[in-house]
Amino acid sequence: LRELCDRLVRMAGYPKDTPVGIVERAGCPNQRTVVGNMETIGDIAEKYNVQAPSTIIVGSVVNVLLENNGEGETAQGLIQNMTDAMYV
Repeated sequence: LRELCDRLVRMAGYPKDTPVGIVERAGCPNQRTVVGNMETIGDIAEKYNVQAPSTIIVGSVVNVLLENNGEGETAQGLIQNMTDAMYV
């Protein structure tokens, strides 16, 4: 994942702050969603032990995964664990 993000930054010109989301076990009762950016998503995925099957989403479309917490904060880390959402 870190290598993929590094290549997208170096070779495809993506900004380092490009949002990245990972949806683990999409559509299953134990679905989890983590978000970060090109620089942080590798550490976040490792911290939360994200496993296959997972779908990686890159770009501003990741913002669709985020619920506005009303305080203008940017969510990173584990934002959805089944039906729970949290901001870190």
